[in-house]
Amino acid sequence: MTNLTRKIFSMGELKYGWLLLISIVICIATFYVDEHYDPGDQFWLSIAYFTSFTLAAIWGGMNYVGHIRMNNLFRKQNDIHTYVDQLALSGEDKLELKNYLEDFATDLELHGMIKEEAVKEAINQFKAKEFLTMSKYTSPFESHGHHYLLGYGFLAIAASVFLVLIDYVFPSFSLFMLIIKTVLAVYGTCFFALLILYKVLDRIIFWKIKDYFS
Repeated sequence: MTNLTRKIFSMGELKYGWLLLISIVICIATFYVDEHYDPGDQFWLSIAYFTSFTLAAIWGGMNYVGHIRMNNLFRKQNDIHTYVDQLALSGEDKLELKNYLEDFATDLELHGMIKEEAVKEAINQFKAKEFLTMSKYTSPFESHGHHYLLGYGFLAIAASVFLVLIDYVFPSFSLFMLIIKTVLAVYGTCFFALLILYKVLDRIIFWKIKDYFS
């Protein structure tokens, strides 16, 4: 539970926060103009709302992509011991594989390759033949758990509820307070929805990659 809590409140995990902040500021400013001045021409307000939501959507995509990392096992390897140690093999099988790859690399050296290139070639040829059945992972990409979205969503909703209670105990009828409560509730709910969307995308990408390599 402690580890999960740490993941949920790892607030630094959010990527491109400046873009999300711009979206929130535009939304608050547009909401204020809409409610305070109530202009007859709603065209520019519609454009501002659309811009705010579009920036939030763009942020959602950039944040997701920003957390996709190449699986360590698919990265270029130039050390046999490091590569084999990442595989889901028993100690005896790891030793046997290390010996095999080292012998293979030595054979390539005898045929004119330099040592570094021989090691890379030995590893790459083994990956091509055996990777999917002998590695710990089946996907070339590592997806993020996105637990931090729960943290942001919880804090936003909690802040909104807290302001509602404050307003109930000490009625102020402040337009700005109404806007802040509404924006916090909306963005907080969107964080939860985004977590679900990210999980669906993770599953779809996993299926596509699994089908491609199967």
